[in-house]
Amino acid sequence: MSAPPGVPTTYHRLLRIKRRLPEWLRYRLDPYNTAADRFVAEAGRATPAAGRVLDAGAGDCRHAVHFGHARYFGTDNALGDAVAYDYARLAFVSDVAALAVRDATLDAIVSVNCLEHVAEPARALAEFRRALRPGGTLWLVAPQAWPLHEEPHDYFRFTRYGLERLVTGAGLTVVRITALGGAFWNVGAKSLHLLSRLGGPLLPLAFLLAPLFAVLVPLACFYLDRLDRLRNDTLGHAVIARRPPPSL
Repeated sequence: MSAPPGVPTTYHRLLRIKRRLPEWLRYRLDPYNTAADRFVAEAGRATPAAGRVLDAGAGDCRHAVHFGHARYFGTDNALGDAVAYDYARLAFVSDVAALAVRDATLDAIVSVNCLEHVAEPARALAEFRRALRPGGTLWLVAPQAWPLHEEPHDYFRFTRYGLERLVTGAGLTVVRITALGGAFWNVGAKSLHLLSRLGGPLLPLAFLLAPLFAVLVPLACFYLDRLDRLRNDTLGHAVIARRPPPSL
């Protein structure tokens, strides 16, 4: 059962603890989200000085730190988790499938774990293409396996083939699609999710089991994941795509 709005759950407590950890340790205990953060850092390094960057589904705009040299704008429909996100830093409130942005004005769009919350993801990808200038880059992270969250606004999960179809169908060119981990990272994440189920009167049990479910199992899975060559049971994918230049 979900907690009442505004009430922190065991998941929120774990999230806050994870965000305080050193990056190297956070990567080993929560590799999927840390890999997504590293992907956004890569986007920041690739964005030119004074480039216009839109964070689509920005939440609390925590990715702004990677774009201090650029013109960063965060947007979100602000319908997500009010406990986890402070929407006060958004440049404007907007549905990512109907962006309040002029045509061909953005050098980059970053969208991390947002697409699953969009009722019409193909429209969102079409909007991203419209808003990007020719040669502009989309940096997208979307989940393939993750529990329901921010309900009821959680609609889809995406395979690499589904993402490729959506991106190319919108008129963007895929540069790279990378699986963020394999089956063992998936098991490590499930361990944390199981621990997060222990709330309310079971919270003392959560603290008792935390060394196993939040540390030992995810840590072992982090190192074992290199054994998975298939990467077809991944938690999600990171996609780089570009709006092609106009045809001559």
